Amino acid sequence: MSVGDKYSEIAEFYDAMLPANPARDTFFHQLFCRYKVQRVLDCACGTGNDLLMFHSLGYSVCGSDISESMLRVAKRKLQQNNVKIPLKLIDFHELHKHYSSKFDAVVCLSNAINESEVDAQQAFNSMRSVLSPGGIIVFDQGQTDLSMKSPPRYVPEVNNRDLSRLYIIDYEQRLMTVQIFDFIHNEKNGKYDFHRSEFKIHIRLFADWEEILDGLNMQAEYYGDWQSSAYDMNNSKRLIIVAKEKEK
Repeated sequence: MSVGDKYSEIAEFYDAMLPANPARDTFFHQLFCRYKVQRVLDCACGTGNDLLMFHSLGYSVCGSDISESMLRVAKRKLQQNNVKIPLKLIDFHELHKHYSSKFDAVVCLSNAINESEVDAQQAFNSMRSVLSPGGIIVFDQGQTDLSMKSPPRYVPEVNNRDLSRLYIIDYEQRLMTVQIFDFIHNEKNGKYDFHRSEFKIHIRLFADWEEILDGLNMQAEYYGDWQSSAYDMNNSKRLIIVAKEKEK
């Protein structure tokens, strides 16, 4: 289901919007301990930050992504940190074609599951196909019932010495179009390079995910932040979902 490498323009500067978040690391460590996770597949691993985090916490990790440019950055980062983690260029709709071994957790983070070309049901079935019995699928998003009551139009995401990044977001029914404008600064001559990328994201909220997962015969835990607070439709600013097979 390849649609070309949409991340080619932003891969080198993607990490600028990924600040360190110790609470997030703790969330995953506590979650994985609770579910006795040992092997993790990050099936939308991007530039590899979470691969390094999971590795540092002691888990056996594999990474895959549909973007060659993002994997190129991830490979370089792993080499710089002297860490060996298997990376594969894979569409997460087709994980079963590439992995014969099973994982205790499959993670798909930062809205990858909501991109417009993704068939959520097919993607979930693909992730389930590489799960060990009792395994979990974890995904998250910034759209919540609270944020979509008054959705933002302009989001200044990054502004530092090297990069200024602005999101401009348009909404049409249950789809949002996110345009990313990157101004890459050059201090030597006072000029800048400019890149523009566009992503279309399905708006799926709490009730949507309940319906989707129920239709897939899966149950879920819903969190509203990385401190493991229960998701609250009136207050939560993040939606984190931990899905697993329904108990028989």
